[in-house]
Amino acid sequence: MRQTVLCYNLKGTKKGRKLGMIFSYLGFKVRHILPEEYHIPVGELAEGKTDAKTKSEETDGEESFTDEMLILCPASEASLDKALFMMRKEKVQMPLKAVLTPSNQEWDSVSLHDEILKEHKAMSDKKGN
Repeated sequence: MRQTVLCYNLKGTKKGRKLGMIFSYLGFKVRHILPEEYHIPVGELAEGKTDAKTKSEETDGEESFTDEMLILCPASEASLDKALFMMRKEKVQMPLKAVLTPSNQEWDSVSLHDEILKEHKAMSDKKGN
């Protein structure tokens, strides 16, 4: 699989353009995920397998979020390190980010977002104490 970054709620924003330039420079495919794709497992989104599934086939409930989020699918640890370094260098902060793993690849975007948010809040609370 080609290294990919899944971007949520960043399309058309200054931060989204900056991230697009960083990840394109590093050879990542940049995918902006739309709310109607949030029900598709993130592993399938990373592989680009979104054509056959539509929201109406899945559920009628509108599950969504408005937070900016990244899911990174790097080719290697070195590639991940370069991406994170460049984000710091360019002063692009993205509190909600994760790496695609065998454990989370079957999760949908909303479930993964909720888990990342929970972990981020827990880490923020620890730093505050």
